[in-house]
Amino acid sequence: MSRNDSRLGSFSPTQRRACLVLALCVLAVVLSFVFGWVLLPRLLGRGPAKNGNYDPTLYPVDTTLGSVLPQATSGDAAYLSSTLFIGDEYVDSLYSTGQITLDQYLGGGGLDLGDILQRSCINFVEDPATYTVPQALAKLKARRAVVLLGSSDLQPNTSVESFIMDYRNVLNALTTSYSYCDLIVSAVPPVTETSENAAARQTLIDQANQQLAVLCNELGCKFLNSAEALKAGSGYADATYFTGSGFNASGAQALLNYVSTHAYDSQDRRPDTGDIPVRAQQAASATPAPTPTATPGKFTASYRVEESGKGTLKSGEESGAAELNFEVDGRTSISVTAVPAEGYEFYQWSDGQTSATRYDIVTKDISVTAMFNKKTTVALTINEGNKSIKVGESATFNASLKVNEEQGGTGNVQWAVNGDIMHTGGSYTFTPDAAGTYTIRAGIEVDGVYASQEVTVTVQALNTSISISPGSGTIKTGESIHLVASVQEGSGNTTWSCDNGWSATGGEVDFTTNTAGTYTITATNNGATATVTITVNAPEPTPAPTPTPAPPASSSTDQAQIGDGAAPAA
Repeated sequence: MSRNDSRLGSFSPTQRRACLVLALCVLAVVLSFVFGWVLLPRLLGRGPAKNGNYDPTLYPVDTTLGSVLPQATSGDAAYLSSTLFIGDEYVDSLYSTGQITLDQYLGGGGLDLGDILQRSCINFVEDPATYTVPQALAKLKARRAVVLLGSSDLQPNTSVESFIMDYRNVLNALTTSYSYCDLIVSAVPPVTETSENAAARQTLIDQANQQLAVLCNELGCKFLNSAEALKAGSGYADATYFTGSGFNASGAQALLNYVSTHAYDSQDRRPDTGDIPVRAQQAASATPAPTPTATPGKFTASYRVEESGKGTLKSGEESGAAELNFEVDGRTSISVTAVPAEGYEFYQWSDGQTSATRYDIVTKDISVTAMFNKKTTVALTINEGNKSIKVGESATFNASLKVNEEQGGTGNVQWAVNGDIMHTGGSYTFTPDAAGTYTIRAGIEVDGVYASQEVTVTVQALNTSISISPGSGTIKTGESIHLVASVQEGSGNTTWSCDNGWSATGGEVDFTTNTAGTYTITATNNGATATVTITVNAPEPTPAPTPTPAPPASSSTDQAQIGDGAAPAA
């Protein structure tokens, strides 16, 4: 028998059972760990800890911004059906799941901020041309559009600053293309916790969404904080809403429900809703089969300026024209640019197009007019310059306004102190309650042109003064004198000191000493001082008692008489 065999044989049956129970307990602990920390998170859609720490509260969207759409009465079916959706694969999944129609969809999978303005990917029925998203937006004359972009742009090496700059360019291009459309930017969707580098990616998305709300507030767009409807309690995406690189049917419905319950149902500003083309999956054939008996039609395209002197037209080699007329075959492409005259700016074409240069593929007679507005110049002046005052004093500022070199009303001038708007009107009186440097800004917007001016107000603290009551005093050693400090424009506690080393703190103190002499006591507050002289005298010495004189001595005769009972002589 081996050593091992002999050792095993030395255990009693009870010891063997105990060893078996211990082994089973260890196995149970290991299985519990594996299930609780590895398998269970995966079953619940929560990734392993390899993604690092993610704090969903680190970059919240500022819901106090005017751009952030609050929850409102749920929009009706007409609200959603009249909303256009612009974006990447997430918008594509809204269409592919049957939640929106093709006429509500502008974009495509993989579309990012860098190529949305350049990629021609939008087609229309009976139109062989393919358009960019901004061009298609102008043709569809959308009342409102939800913009859902940025997922593919937010990579680990992406800076939020560059992302916001690119997004700004896209929004400006869309606004320029068709200024009557209300643009609503939807938050970049979250990522699931099981995705690669989930913590870093979700943190970057939260930062981007926070700044998108600020950008919308600056540009006058609206922000849809839709990420809050798509997140689980962890702050990551609810995995039941996503599939592949887009929404599944549940996620698409969740987003549209959020759009509906946070509706922005503003006034319809579109001047014209006619001649809107129908979307198509692909461009129409550019060379349709000819009909043997058909003859290509001729169409007239007429372009003119609304008023001589405001601007001219340019097409090809011809420029400076007040009117351009073309007679062309069907599907001929014409490019015309409206050029504003000095002091004017292009407004729009009479059919609603807002780009000064238009490209028309002629399929019918065209007659449009270029419209110009007088260029607005706004000059706002604060009549008073920089000032220096003390706390409690006031400074009044008055604004002057010139619009197109003519005197304008100042009733709508807004006044701000260090960035906080304080007053609206032609003048503002500033009364500070604390020392410091303040920036006073007056600003106004006229016809879309903003003008402002700033001045600086330096506010000085008031000088501190101090006095002591009583102004002097005389006491004896061992006695005390009560001193009161009266402080004007002070700061903090008043401190007291004496040349004998005595000190105290407070507005009222008691001074005492057991040594006679003359003492100078100083009270100090905020650098200001006051002194008082106290004379301390020694007590007067106690006079020696006056001795009592002894009674006069009696004669022997008197003693005898007193002894006999006789009264002494008077």
